[in-house]
Amino acid sequence: MKISIEPTVAVENPEHPTPHTHLQRFGAATLAGAIFIIDTLTSIHIAIAVLYVAVILMSVNLFSRKGVIGVSLSCFGLTLAAFFISHGSDFNSSAFARCLVSLSAIGITTLLALKNKAANDELQEQVRMLAQTHDAIIVRDMDGIITTWSPGAEALYGWSKAQAIGQDFRKLLRPQLTLTWEQMMNSLIETGRWEGEVVEHRRDGTPVTVVSRCSLSRDESNQPKAVLATHNDITEQKRAINALRRSEAFLAGAQWLSQTGSIGLKIPSGEMYWSDEARRIFEFGDDEEPLLSNVLKKTHPDDLDLVKVSIKHAYQKEPHIKVEYRLLMTDGRIKHVQMLAHPVQDATGNFEYIGALMDVTDAKLSEEALHRSQTELAHVTRITTLGELAASIAHEVNQPLAAVTTNGTAGLRWLNREVPDIDEVRSAMERMMSETHRASEVIRRIRAMSRKTDPQSVPVDLMEVIEESLALVDREVRRNKIVLDHQYDTEVAQIIGDRVQLQQVIINLIMNGVQAMSNTKGKHRTLHLHLRRSDAGELCVDVKDNGPGISPQSMPKLFNAFYTTKPDGMGMGLSICRSIIDAHGGRIWATSEAGEGAAFHLSFPSSNEEPA
Repeated sequence: MKISIEPTVAVENPEHPTPHTHLQRFGAATLAGAIFIIDTLTSIHIAIAVLYVAVILMSVNLFSRKGVIGVSLSCFGLTLAAFFISHGSDFNSSAFARCLVSLSAIGITTLLALKNKAANDELQEQVRMLAQTHDAIIVRDMDGIITTWSPGAEALYGWSKAQAIGQDFRKLLRPQLTLTWEQMMNSLIETGRWEGEVVEHRRDGTPVTVVSRCSLSRDESNQPKAVLATHNDITEQKRAINALRRSEAFLAGAQWLSQTGSIGLKIPSGEMYWSDEARRIFEFGDDEEPLLSNVLKKTHPDDLDLVKVSIKHAYQKEPHIKVEYRLLMTDGRIKHVQMLAHPVQDATGNFEYIGALMDVTDAKLSEEALHRSQTELAHVTRITTLGELAASIAHEVNQPLAAVTTNGTAGLRWLNREVPDIDEVRSAMERMMSETHRASEVIRRIRAMSRKTDPQSVPVDLMEVIEESLALVDREVRRNKIVLDHQYDTEVAQIIGDRVQLQQVIINLIMNGVQAMSNTKGKHRTLHLHLRRSDAGELCVDVKDNGPGISPQSMPKLFNAFYTTKPDGMGMGLSICRSIIDAHGGRIWATSEAGEGAAFHLSFPSSNEEPA
């Protein structure tokens, strides 16, 4: 008699019986009782007790290992009991032989059942463990029909187990592979395994990207029997990777457009990272590694100490690092770069400086060109101002020259007397020297105003600048019958700056006030000039006239280039003034009330505060 036992995966746990299990156990007990009655009462000469193997096979899925052994022993007992009841102690009869055959069948079946149960219990445990995972576990036959559908598959795809089992896998999930279905199956049959990304569809039609890991199961004749697949949802990961890739592409494009590269420096290891744009800015080859030594090799010799100090600050874990320096390329070209960096710290306490490296060469060249243009324009404006003051300048020069002539004539008369009056001659000569010095000062101031030189940053007495400016415009003020009211509320008025440029600003503001009051009638024309120190310690200069004032519409555009309120103005005076004051780290602004005149205000940091 051949007994074949196929492994079965039970969904019920024998240690925690369900009502269905109780019903099956009752059925097994009823069958065992029926076999016992038939075996005891029947006169059929066959091994009825062999039917107990059916009870043992039923018990495999209904009881634990101990329970199966108990059922087997019970079947042994019932077989022997039926023999003794029916045949007594007749051990030489054919009935006893049939009893031994039945007992052997029960024993063999029990051993096979226990072996099968051990494998079955292990498989059940694996299934229970797999069922607890979030991955979808799907078993399908070679025709693609689903035979197993785990809770993970229910959660992922939306179909219940009852809805999915028996369905064609391809029609239900509509998988989309990078290769054909036939190619995938051929690879699976050849190697026994296949893994890849598949786009499938949920019950509501939304696509889901999974990593599918397929394993081929074969029968006893080594023929493909089923495919076990685990599907891991990577939709969000793929979406994140694709966000990331787009961001990297956008970042690379933005870095290329803005000529800004990314750099990283780990502290204290010194390990560096360069983005492609940073590598392009440094003009490093593909074989050059991100090393501090390579950065220093590209640094302009005159800026080497500056870069080394910044590196030192990084090792000292400074919160922010900003440095602007030059690179010297192999062909002699000079690049201007600016680096900004700040540290980040990971969970282990390691520091890494993340920074941006910007090629500011074009901006530097443009800034220098703009500076040269502003300097040229300021010089032209000064020449124009001198042209407007030509009459005053001529008067300022003629006065001392006329005085020199008068004193020279008087001195000669005193010498031509019969008894020369030496004291009078000495006095005349002293007056001549004084007037000569006065004329020389006028010429010096004119030459300074007309000189074309680069701006200087030196200590300057603002009070002296104002006095020299007033001397140049004195005749224009008196010619226009303007009363000049100037007062100084501070004794120390030293700032860092360029004397000529500051004179240009003061003269421009005074001349604007003079011209604003040129048509004023019916009241005294007064120009107030006030040097003072603010509560914050800044030196301030106020120039105020009592002309018609500035309209509210003109006020926002007053310092814009080419904007003017004068019929014959160029609109560059106040714009240049603002550029000069900004370069000195100061501020310039205007206030006005209709009919009450206009006031221009300057403020400068004192000499112990370097201009920006």
